[in-house]
Amino acid sequence: MYKILRITFGILAALIVAAAIFIFVYAGWLWGFVAVLGAFVCGALMATFKMLQEKEERKKNPPPPVGDFITGKVTDDTKDTEDK
Repeated sequence: MYKILRITFGILAALIVAAAIFIFVYAGWLWGFVAVLGAFVCGALMATFKMLQEKEERKKNPPPPVGDFITGKVTDDTKDTEDK
């Protein structure tokens, strides 16, 4: 879901920036700044959805454990010594 929204707002921001050039020329400075502000909002939404997507992916697939301050770093060697 977040991936689709991220792509949509990215494309929308690019289209608004492309149209802003013509808006500045034909509609004036005020409307041109409104278009640039709209592109900025779309870009911010794109970045927000990217962060939410990465957070959701981390939640679904957490990184492997690295140990704690008492036992130190967890390595595969400890598994081999327990089997022997």
